[in-house]
Amino acid sequence: MIRSAALSISGDSLRPRLEPAGDGKMWLDPRFRSRLFQEGLVGFEQVMDKIDGQCLRLLPKRENWYLPPPDSCLGRGGLYLKKHRTRNAATVIRALLGCGPGETAARLEVKNVDCLSAEGIPVMRVVAYGEKMHRGGLVESFLLTEELDGYIDLHRFLTTYFSPHRLAHPAVRHELKMLIRLVAQVARRFHQLGYNHRDFYCCHFLVKRIGYARFDIRLIDLQRVQCRRMFRRRWIVKDLAQLAWSAPQASIGCRQRIEFIKHYLGVGKLTARHKRLIRSILLKQSLMQWRLGVQP
Repeated sequence: MIRSAALSISGDSLRPRLEPAGDGKMWLDPRFRSRLFQEGLVGFEQVMDKIDGQCLRLLPKRENWYLPPPDSCLGRGGLYLKKHRTRNAATVIRALLGCGPGETAARLEVKNVDCLSAEGIPVMRVVAYGEKMHRGGLVESFLLTEELDGYIDLHRFLTTYFSPHRLAHPAVRHELKMLIRLVAQVARRFHQLGYNHRDFYCCHFLVKRIGYARFDIRLIDLQRVQCRRMFRRRWIVKDLAQLAWSAPQASIGCRQRIEFIKHYLGVGKLTARHKRLIRSILLKQSLMQWRLGVQP
C-alpha cells in the first residue's frame, strides 16, 4: 500500500507555504512573489511558456530548465523549472466528465517535499507549482524550485573533492568517511520512514561542505517517491543498487562500500541476514551495469 499525505502550508522553513497566485492554476511561496512577478512569471501560462533559460532536458512529456537570476537579483540563486505534459485515456475521460486534472506530477512532488521535510529529511525548497486541465484531455503542470547555493551533486562532489590523488592525504580520507556516514544516515532514515525513491542515484543527493568533515546533504527529484507499508524489500534493494551503481569507482572502492552498508544498517559486524541483502543489491547492480554500463 502506498500512503499519500495532504499538502501543508505550515511548519519549518523547507515545507511548502503556498498561496494562490490569482489565476486559480498556480500557487506560490509568498516570499518569492515579487521575484516571480519581476521575471514575468505571474501566472500558469507565463511559466509554461518560459523558454529564456538553459534547457537541461527536452522530452515529449517533460522539460527541465534552469532559469538564472536576473541582473537585479545578483547574489541570489536561480530557479529550476520542470514542465510536465500528459494526455492518456484517463485524462481524456476526466476532461469529458468535467473533472479536474487529478494528482498531477507537480502536485505529487510538492506533497512529497512536504512529507519528507516534515519527517526531517533534508530536501529542496518549492517556489511555486501549477496545473491545468485542457478541454481535449491534455494535463499540464509545472514545478519551480530554488537553486541551492553552493551545493553540487554527490557524483561530481566525489569525483572532484575525493579524486585518487587527494585521497592520498589522511585528512581527506577522514572527510570521505564522514561523508559516507552522513549519506548512509540519510538513506537509512529515508527507508526507515517507509519511503523509496525509485531514482536514488548520486546525482539526486546535493552536497555542500560546511566545514572540515562537515557536510549538508539535500535529497532532490522527488516526483516518484513512494511510501509503502508492506512488501518494501524489493524497492529498498532497487534504491541501494542505484546508489551503488552511480557511485564513482575511482573514489568509492570496496572498503568504502562496506563502510556505507554498515552505517546504513547500523551495525558493526555483518550477519548472514545482512549479507543476503548485500547479495541482492549486488545482483541488481550487476543487472544495471549490464544494461547501462559501468559508471566511471
